[in-house]
Amino acid sequence: MKGTVMTAFASKGVRDEHVAVPLPAVPSVARLSFDNGPELVTLRPQPELTDLLEARFGMPLPLVWAADANVHIAYPAGTRLLRRSHPSLLTLNPAVPWALDVHGGAAHLDAQLTGLDVRSVTFHSGAAHVRLVLDRPARARVSRLAAVEDLRVERPAGVPVRVGFARAATNLRLDDQWYGAVSGGLTQATHDGDAPGYQMIEAGGADTVTVVAA
Repeated sequence: MKGTVMTAFASKGVRDEHVAVPLPAVPSVARLSFDNGPELVTLRPQPELTDLLEARFGMPLPLVWAADANVHIAYPAGTRLLRRSHPSLLTLNPAVPWALDVHGGAAHLDAQLTGLDVRSVTFHSGAAHVRLVLDRPARARVSRLAAVEDLRVERPAGVPVRVGFARAATNLRLDDQWYGAVSGGLTQATHDGDAPGYQMIEAGGADTVTVVAA
C-alpha cells in the first residue's frame, strides 16, 4: 500500500513512497549508492532517527534494497524522460559514518551533510546542479567527481579545500578567489592550513564550481 512504512532487508528490494532501512546490529561505515542517477533528491541528517535511513520518494519510485549498512537505490530505466512529481527526501542516521556513491549521473542533488561523518563522496559520472554542505572533518577526506556543471560546496570557515582538475575548468570560485579558466593538471586551494580539510579530484571537465565557507 502506498504511503506505508516499508522495511528493506538484506537482498530484498522494496518500491514504495516511504521506505525505512533498519540500523544493523553492528554498524560500521554506511554506504549509500545511487545505482543509476538521482534527480531532484535532498539528503540530510536526522538526529532522532532510529533506523539507518528513511526516505520519501517522488514518482517514479526507485527500487531500494540493503545488505547490512550498504543501501542501494535504483531508478527504473528511462525515468529521466519522465517529469518528477516532487523531490525525494532521504534522512540519514548521524550515529554512523557515511560514504556516498553516485552512478549514472546526477541532477539537482542537494546533499546537506552537516552533522554527518562523511568518509567519502564519489560521483562516477557527470553531475549538474549539485550542492554539497559538508561538516568539519576529523581527518582529511577525499571526494572524487567526474564532469560537473554548477557544483556548489559549502563547509565551515577555516576548513581548507584543495581542488584538482584533470581537465580544464571554467568559472571557478574558491572563497574570495575567482578564476575564469583553470588548465587541466592544476590544483587550486582555498588557503593553506593545518586543519583537516577536503581534497576534491575532478576527473572530467568542470564549469561553474563554487567552494565557500558557510
